[in-house]
Amino acid sequence: MGLKRLAQRVLAGLVASLFIAVGGQFAAAQSGAPDTGPATPTLASPQADAGRIRINVVVADKLGHPVRGLEAADFTVLDNKQPQQLLGFRAVDSEASKTDPVHVVIVVDMINVDVTTVARERQELNMFLKQDGGKLANPTSIAVFADSGAKIQNTSTLDGNVLLAAFEKTSSELRTIGRGTGFWGATEQLQTSLNELGQLAAYEATRPGRKLILVISPGWPLLPMAGEQSDLKQRTWVFNLVVRFTNGLRESNVALYCLDPYELGRSNPFYYQTYLKGVAEAKNATYPNLALQVLAEHSGGQVLISGRDVTDELNMAVRDASASYELTFAAAEGDRVNEYHALDVRVDKPNVKVRTTAGYYARTTAPLAR
Repeated sequence: MGLKRLAQRVLAGLVASLFIAVGGQFAAAQSGAPDTGPATPTLASPQADAGRIRINVVVADKLGHPVRGLEAADFTVLDNKQPQQLLGFRAVDSEASKTDPVHVVIVVDMINVDVTTVARERQELNMFLKQDGGKLANPTSIAVFADSGAKIQNTSTLDGNVLLAAFEKTSSELRTIGRGTGFWGATEQLQTSLNELGQLAAYEATRPGRKLILVISPGWPLLPMAGEQSDLKQRTWVFNLVVRFTNGLRESNVALYCLDPYELGRSNPFYYQTYLKGVAEAKNATYPNLALQVLAEHSGGQVLISGRDVTDELNMAVRDASASYELTFAAAEGDRVNEYHALDVRVDKPNVKVRTTAGYYARTTAPLAR
């Protein structure tokens, strides 16, 4: 058997297993079934509003600070370029009200980094948690992605010192990342990473309120060349995963962030931007459409690349938790199964930047909320 044919078979098996695993995790969490994580959630499962789309919108000024005091009339929502009537509007200000806090989950990736990077991530996280005497602005927990499985805390705290003491008991689990791992190592990293992200997102779906998942990671392998060689069956599997992550993160009220501990000399950290266009059809789906950075921007989160200063990246990301807006409008029925709808939210204010869900899929073949 030729190398190309063997690689296609490996990737086909990879995507098939991911589709089953990730799909099962979202479905289990949103139907109230026990999570596969380290702790069984006891909170009620959220239910998606039938026939409605709910999105969170962060409006920031030119310095990146959230803009407060906006009203429903300031927003225009376009669904596939068609204006939508708002059925619901709510301003979320965690500084003004503590009754509906935004939860922050900091993820330390030990799958896609080397020992030096993990050590630096630990130092930066230490500095972040000790700021202001350890007083955190939002309920926060820490999760770890590792070869042995995701380690997810089932409680949040406002005390950074308590959080740090618990995290310091977690030992680093490292693999050697480099060219020596080759294609097979890259596919394993991709599979493990997506499985554990799906597990974490499914667990967070059982918790009420808005959540920010901040993943300290350069992301997993994109496998662009393998994607170009994929047949339609493999592309369809990838497309179904894109559908599940896109709708699943939105319905779970999760915004995903990639905080890249970038080092000079590494490959281009902005290469993912080639794949930011929404995937409307299975024939256009490739593995880079499942990149951490792409999923983050599509969820309404950010990709922050400021080099070695992970503490600054954490502070920038957490600002989004201080104020946002929740908009609700009628969901499109869709003319076909898994029809992609691009969203565009505009704000009638000068010099502002809007971050929100990039789109959703109508008439999904396997609804995420059951």
